[in-house]
Amino acid sequence: MGASPAGPAQEQTRGQAQRPRPAKKTNNRGSLNSFHSGLTGGIRLSLCVAAVFASTVALARHDDEPIQAATSTPVNPGAPSTAPVVAQKRVLVSDPANTAIVREIAGDLLIVESIIPPGANGHTYEPVPADAIKAASADLYIENGMELNMAVTNFVRSNYRSGTPEVSLANAIPKNEVISTDSAEQIAAHGHAHSYNAHFWTNPSYAIVYAQQVSAALSQIDSANAATYTTRANAFIERLRVLDTAFAAAIASIPPQNKKLVVYHDSWSYFGRRYGIPVVGALQPVSFSEPSADEIRKMIDQIRREAVPAFFGSEVFPSDVLNAISAETKAKYYSDLSDEVLPGTPGSPEHSYEGMMIQNVRMMTTALGGNVALLANLTPGGSPS
Repeated sequence: MGASPAGPAQEQTRGQAQRPRPAKKTNNRGSLNSFHSGLTGGIRLSLCVAAVFASTVALARHDDEPIQAATSTPVNPGAPSTAPVVAQKRVLVSDPANTAIVREIAGDLLIVESIIPPGANGHTYEPVPADAIKAASADLYIENGMELNMAVTNFVRSNYRSGTPEVSLANAIPKNEVISTDSAEQIAAHGHAHSYNAHFWTNPSYAIVYAQQVSAALSQIDSANAATYTTRANAFIERLRVLDTAFAAAIASIPPQNKKLVVYHDSWSYFGRRYGIPVVGALQPVSFSEPSADEIRKMIDQIRREAVPAFFGSEVFPSDVLNAISAETKAKYYSDLSDEVLPGTPGSPEHSYEGMMIQNVRMMTTALGGNVALLANLTPGGSPS
């Protein structure tokens, strides 16, 4: 799949401080392009249009996010307050998965929202006018980086205020650990890769790197609460280390002949490398269109050749062809493997990055014949129980 495997003992945590964006916004993000880089354009609204609606910014939020009002407490509760109301700062994030990580660290001190609504397809989402309001009111923009969902990031950059700081989380991942999506023939022809997989967060050790970056970024825009962000990040990181250990044990319990992943959307390569369960097949075309008859036939042949007992779809990429593949191959189809849709109800512990990953690993372990009891004590927000 590209870079040489790096197991749990080899991958180290890293942090990278936030770098403010210059006043003049550009789209020069370096030479790394993901396989999503073809998705460019989208709705582009000018900053002046967004400013007209800036006074209504409190309405531009997701249904699962309560409006937070930060006010000072008067000395005499019965007397009118003369202290100024302190407005909470707003953090805009490029996708739901990383929004969940940011919220773990921000708590209720900041208003954190994703430009992409929960359950939407982040790779094909087209921003709407209300998203321009979010961008114009943001005090910080956090994106995954490495050109993932680039149309959304370009839209945000064209609408946020001049000088708004921006953090690209994937920039902290060493380039020699990045997995290319180019074929061996393409790499040989050019001498290097051009396209890369940017779904780092499905590997909890990289989620730790992301958390460290988020903590530093939040501390810079809200230095008064820097100690709190550090404390929350450290607690989150410790929980992720517990998950990492449990996930490694659960995946190791899968019989060797079953220890491979066939997926619809290839967002699991870094997870697979971490735990020794490689992605041996991914059906979805780079264009995000439905697979062709030839691509379906190749996937059927691969499932039979690999003799996997199960394969996995995606919650944001439903496809009827996967049921047909299951019927043809007799491999069980699991439709709800998720790299960004959070389980549970908003506000519940399960509706979190930890909840999503625990659910995914339980599903994989069960489907592929491993010992799911090794995950029994894991609970989101406080693993183990």
